[in-house]
Amino acid sequence: MALKDYAAQVLSNRPVAQDIYEMTLRVPELPQIAGAQFVNILLPTREHVLRRPFCICDCDRDAETVTVCYAVVGAGTRILSEIPSGQTLRAMLPLGNGYAPAAGSRIALVGGGMGSAVLPAVARCNPQCAFDAWIGFSDASKVVLEERLRSLCDSVTVTTDNGSAGRRGFVTDALDEALSNARYDAVFACGPEIMYRSLAKVAARHGVPAYVSLEQRMGCGIGACLVCNCKVKRNGEQGYARVCKDGPVFALEEIVL
Repeated sequence: MALKDYAAQVLSNRPVAQDIYEMTLRVPELPQIAGAQFVNILLPTREHVLRRPFCICDCDRDAETVTVCYAVVGAGTRILSEIPSGQTLRAMLPLGNGYAPAAGSRIALVGGGMGSAVLPAVARCNPQCAFDAWIGFSDASKVVLEERLRSLCDSVTVTTDNGSAGRRGFVTDALDEALSNARYDAVFACGPEIMYRSLAKVAARHGVPAYVSLEQRMGCGIGACLVCNCKVKRNGEQGYARVCKDGPVFALEEIVL
């Protein structure tokens, strides 16, 4: 897949939950996308030189659009949330590797908080597979992408820490219960490290391979600056990998948590 810096037009940029926005960009001659790949967006200000990486939440090659879902957590994302429809942004994509399930696979998708933003594109880009999704949030005000995932997956289970939406408890507990009653070929997940620690135990208990999309601070997004290194264990030895270039998808058993 050829990496390219595009002039992308903002088609919409709207709030979808508390401090969470969804932006859709039209990208001329949109290339093939793999679920979990990301886009590096340049903010239209002189103060922000480094681009901001966002996972590609969803895509439509016919309409030539990509959608990103992001939380407003600092000055950069606050500026992004204020960009109106019609404005053009520089967007470099597709970056990183992605999930590549075998045809006919049944996959359990797991999202923790904003990690859930990775999941729709995984299902969208792999219609040859069957998906069920589990997405977990702190409370009802943070729940996003439920309806989008319901349009792409056979089932969607929502959990919240306080029970204000969906099932009360942690998303990995709900997954653990499901894996006791159904067979899946793999688990694809994105979320915080604490979720991965729990997921590793659940996946091992049920003998299901798990693959995760990592989130790290990035400088260049193409593997040159080494800012996003993560520790991995391969062939019995520990080393480092670049999340942007070697990932963001890794086998969970490789990651040193």
